[in-house]
Amino acid sequence: MVITFENVSFKYIEKRLLDDVSFSITDSDKIGVVGVNGTGKTTMLKLMIGEEKPISGKILKSGGMVINYLQQNPEFPLQTSILDIVNSYGTKEHPVEEYEAKSILTKLGFTDFSMGVDYLSGGQKKRLALACVLVSYCDILILDEPTNHLDNAMILWLEKYLMRFKKGLIMVTHDRYFLQRVCNKMMEIDFGKVYIYDANYEKFLELKAERLEQSKKEQQKLKQILKQESEWMHRGVEARRTKSKSRIERFLKLSEIQFHETKEMAFSSKESYLGKTIIEIQNGSKGYPNKELFHNFSFSLMRNDVIGIVGDNGAGKTTLFKILMKEENLDTGELILGETLKIGYFSQTPDWIDPELRVIDYIKEEQSLIETLDGMISAKDLLERFLFDSNLQYTKVKMLSGGEKRRLQLVRVLMKNPNVLLLDEPTNDLDIYTIEILEDYIEAFKGPVLVVSHDRYFLDKICNQLLVYQNQEIHPYLCSFSEFLEKEQKEKVGETSIKKEKPKGNKFPASLRNEMSSLETKIKDLEEKLSKINQELTEITTDYVKLMELNQSKEKLEEELDSSILRLFEIEEIKQQYN
Repeated sequence: MVITFENVSFKYIEKRLLDDVSFSITDSDKIGVVGVNGTGKTTMLKLMIGEEKPISGKILKSGGMVINYLQQNPEFPLQTSILDIVNSYGTKEHPVEEYEAKSILTKLGFTDFSMGVDYLSGGQKKRLALACVLVSYCDILILDEPTNHLDNAMILWLEKYLMRFKKGLIMVTHDRYFLQRVCNKMMEIDFGKVYIYDANYEKFLELKAERLEQSKKEQQKLKQILKQESEWMHRGVEARRTKSKSRIERFLKLSEIQFHETKEMAFSSKESYLGKTIIEIQNGSKGYPNKELFHNFSFSLMRNDVIGIVGDNGAGKTTLFKILMKEENLDTGELILGETLKIGYFSQTPDWIDPELRVIDYIKEEQSLIETLDGMISAKDLLERFLFDSNLQYTKVKMLSGGEKRRLQLVRVLMKNPNVLLLDEPTNDLDIYTIEILEDYIEAFKGPVLVVSHDRYFLDKICNQLLVYQNQEIHPYLCSFSEFLEKEQKEKVGETSIKKEKPKGNKFPASLRNEMSSLETKIKDLEEKLSKINQELTEITTDYVKLMELNQSKEKLEEELDSSILRLFEIEEIKQQYN
């Protein structure tokens, strides 16, 4: 199954997102799509599924191809249960079994299968949509920011699921661990061009650096030629009479070349005074009528703290920020805020911005001149540092992509020169490049930072400690987020082992012994059948109907083999406990 772009161009209003691009992808590829916000990553996905049409060129897809698409903001028919929604994604050829639907919903945090769609939050709708596209059949799975609104356990589960996924996968995500572990190819969209790298994320960074270096050399060479030709064209009247027509045409063609230089995005806040007391909570408790969030929590924020706040969805992480911002109160205990405190709060839900407002006017609403370590700069210069060029600054907010709006929100938070940062899911919808700039800003920031995030790479890179919500309590950890997850995983495995342990005198049950023997015979038989099919596939070259039948049989056998091997491992593990 193949998707091919042939000389495809696409323009949104006056902004050219794709410029004469050609490439092919197959159902054996696992591709991560990357690029700065606003370059057209989501548009690329919509072109693949046919929701958008190119202004020129062709998009060709193999006949009968089934594509499942997870969009950023899914919507569902109202007054329908979540179980009915998932079941509706089945077809006559590939029905969704009820046990499969319930299993996938449970993995994604749903326990009440009769819950109506009407009562779901935006994040829950995203998780429901993810359940639908994962459980139903497809040849290629397309995911737009699949890890948004997932907690840590769900992200780890999804990562393992996609690593085992045997069909084509194309996804836009800012989760760099995801890209590293799941993808075998990277697609970069840059200045309207598409670059495919046969590499995971780490290798892609090396190859991209090489491409940019080569591009820089080529642009310098072209600029030098253009300069020489320009001097030749502007010589006196006498020399102009002897100019060759072909050379004039060459100059005109060179003059049309647009040079794209990657701009550096950077910003440094001016340091402001912080007193001895910054933020303290003494024996604090908070809860709602049906749920306690935390109790007896004491905490003192220090000048050099960069603290990651983690926990399951709904644990109360955002509520803690609202308490620090005095938008909500503690039920018991005391909150003490320093007199010199100047909080910069980057909220999880973007601030409402008048869609008819121009980008530069949104920043000027706050202030026209901004004080930085480099001195006073204008709102225009500040926006350029965050990759809002002159054209984009005078664009209405409604024309920005979701990621560009988040970047604009970030500009407005940082320009106030805060001395404490509260960041609630700051990496959601931001491109990787902007996240890296934010990481650099935090590392250079002269004050404490509290950050709520599920982005493992981000937390590992910036945090020097954690506050973890566990069983209605908040516990401090002096380790990286990955180290915490590893420790938590080992503890779970330990608990499972204890549960499985049997008295030493007990014998291994005959039922399991018989099942084990049966599975060993079955696995051998399935492997022989697969070997025979693989041999037939190498011999058939023109009978496409037969090829399709053989491939379908092969897929079913592989699935059956995988589940049989998995069950055999489980029984062997139980047997070891008896031994």
